[in-house]
Amino acid sequence: MSIAISEEMRNMHVVIETWTPKPAFFAADKETLDNLFTGMQEAIKQLEEIGVVTLGWGRVEPAPHSTSYEWFAIWQAPSREGADVFLGGVESSGWYNYFEQTNLVGELRSVDAVSAEVRALEAEVK
Repeated sequence: MSIAISEEMRNMHVVIETWTPKPAFFAADKETLDNLFTGMQEAIKQLEEIGVVTLGWGRVEPAPHSTSYEWFAIWQAPSREGADVFLGGVESSGWYNYFEQTNLVGELRSVDAVSAEVRALEAEVK
């Protein structure tokens, strides 16, 4: 079975954030957290202007082989450069002072293309 990626999705990148609050989050006062989240809302509007949009946020539900992080967000960027701008903004916002986080960044590609790359790994090992 071959699944094609539309022309609009070529070169599109996704950023998947997973995070858990650090003790600093729980120790922060209301004003500090209000400023953090207000700044985040303003940054989201600015990111939309360059084509970086949030696809959604959520709380991680228990599942086999799931991450230990508690929350996630998925972002779409028109390019790797857009994804890098987004990640730079997260860094400069102070977010990482309050949350332990792991980020995944990658270009959306077809199942066939990625499967072929993974299968090529097998040949490299042999």
